[in-house]
Amino acid sequence: MRLYSYHRAPAIRWGVPAVLCASVLLTACEDDNYRPDPEPGEPTVTETSAPVALEQSTESYFAAPKIINYGPVLSNTASTGPCFSDGDVLVETDTDDRVSRITYNACSEDFGPGFSSLTDGVVTFEYDTQGTLVRLIMDGFSEDTVLGAEHQVVRFDGTMDFPEGPASPPSYTANGQYEFVREFPDDIQNVAMGFQDFQVQSSVSGTDIIQIMNGGISLPGRDSYLTVDTGGDGLRRPSGSSCAVSGTLTLTAADGSYTSATFNGEDHIVVSVNGVAQPERTCDEYLAFINH
Repeated sequence: MRLYSYHRAPAIRWGVPAVLCASVLLTACEDDNYRPDPEPGEPTVTETSAPVALEQSTESYFAAPKIINYGPVLSNTASTGPCFSDGDVLVETDTDDRVSRITYNACSEDFGPGFSSLTDGVVTFEYDTQGTLVRLIMDGFSEDTVLGAEHQVVRFDGTMDFPEGPASPPSYTANGQYEFVREFPDDIQNVAMGFQDFQVQSSVSGTDIIQIMNGGISLPGRDSYLTVDTGGDGLRRPSGSSCAVSGTLTLTAADGSYTSATFNGEDHIVVSVNGVAQPERTCDEYLAFINH
């Protein structure tokens, strides 16, 4: 079993804005898989683009919950005033004294060598009648952070609706554009994704997560969207694992070309491209395939 690994977010310290945590909370499973658009008349989903599409779908259901979970961190810790180095932050509240909007105006924080952030954009918070946070609207939100030898840039411009609140695992609808770049001294990771009415219904059965997905996600570097469909039964995935153990994920382009992954146990995965099935793969082999 292969697990996706994330760095632990730094603890929020007095005087250190919560935006420094976004570099971790907003990341997804990253890999630079840019592919040029196909020539006119060629299908969108081919044996070459299929693994990219499948990886993009995997990234999508890790990325969106991180955006949702980051919302309460912002609303609970932000305060109005000038930033440590330059720029400012404006925090607005509603009649119930809840944070309703945070406006970052080129907020620059420099806490010494190798520890800084630059945050910009507007984050709007909406609540239901019980006071539960149910929507995040990020208008041109961006965060550029330096954490030692690591440089990260996170951007999201769009909307996250999660009517049951920021639960784990959340059910949500995502619309907008997401980008994440992480640079190390000897490596660079880049993921870019568009959500178009991308809906996920999540539930828990024992230690497994069940996710029913539908809606649109984009391929890296392209404006077109693929339709995601897991059927009514969804995908069943052990908590913490990157591979489902049951269900079928199908990604279909506007031209009708498609790919699917059928999970019959974590180490029994069959990928099909335009109806042609490939040899069965284990979880590790499948992850290596989509990270090609």
